[in-house]
Amino acid sequence: MPCSVGDIDSISARFQPSVRIGNWVEENCLEEDKIVNFKKQRDRGELLVEKARTLYDNFHKEIVLAAPKQTIIFGAIVQLMPIHINISDMDTTDLNAALSVVINEKVVRKSQSINEDCELSVAPSKRPCVRNSFKIVSGDGRDRTGENIKYGQRFQLQCMASEHDPIVLYSGPKRCNLQQGVHATYLSHKNGELNLNLGLVHRSKLSCPDYDIPIAYTNWFCRHVDPKQRFESEGEDIPSNSPLVIVHATTNRNLAAENVLIQTLFGPEFLVSVQNYRNIYRHEIWKNVWMISNGHQTGSKSANSTSH
Repeated sequence: MPCSVGDIDSISARFQPSVRIGNWVEENCLEEDKIVNFKKQRDRGELLVEKARTLYDNFHKEIVLAAPKQTIIFGAIVQLMPIHINISDMDTTDLNAALSVVINEKVVRKSQSINEDCELSVAPSKRPCVRNSFKIVSGDGRDRTGENIKYGQRFQLQCMASEHDPIVLYSGPKRCNLQQGVHATYLSHKNGELNLNLGLVHRSKLSCPDYDIPIAYTNWFCRHVDPKQRFESEGEDIPSNSPLVIVHATTNRNLAAENVLIQTLFGPEFLVSVQNYRNIYRHEIWKNVWMISNGHQTGSKSANSTSH
């Protein structure tokens, strides 16, 4: 039966552009719920932008290093800095790179402070802060605060986080199935083989019999940068701001700054690993040469940056 003109006008009046169709009520409620949830998250500081701001504030909180001395002592707050980073087409003279804690993007939502899920990198250091400063403590469990650290003496590197349950730096050998002993997001290679990674662990867990990280994995020691002087220098005080080799005690591999750039939440930084890099004369190359800085400037960094 054909529609009359009145019927057509009635239909067109019901289906004008202002008429809502579909699940408009549900969509409207969903949008209102999103706004309500957004406001609740904002008030509780749970928005990602708020967490990122808290993260930057926590990690970049300024730290005062130990009083400048010519030697390194237990209990001192220091920075571990590569003497030189050799990157082609890049001037690294004023980079002031230092071993730093970096947080994974997936971890930001649940934590905005240093924790076991964080990783390590070598990052530009304008000033000492929480993420690039470490406290040196004895590796034998004794309180040796104030004593000079000797070449060959074990020590631990403690993050500037909770004093109640300190977080320390560790590494470990590969497992029986050749998997990495330390899980990491960023990996480096030497001659096609994966280098050992660095990780963080609460010291309280090291004493648990069910935990698979021995306390020995957290111990490090220093060697003289010149292999010919290592025997004579064993037991001597470690000078500050002077080139040396930092060795992981369990694996006998050196702390290494890799010439590989990675993108982190803090910007482009360099990979760090535990691996030996030597030339044909069995001397460590620049990747394995570091200095422990406590603010006492001797000018050794600039003098040695060209020689390595």
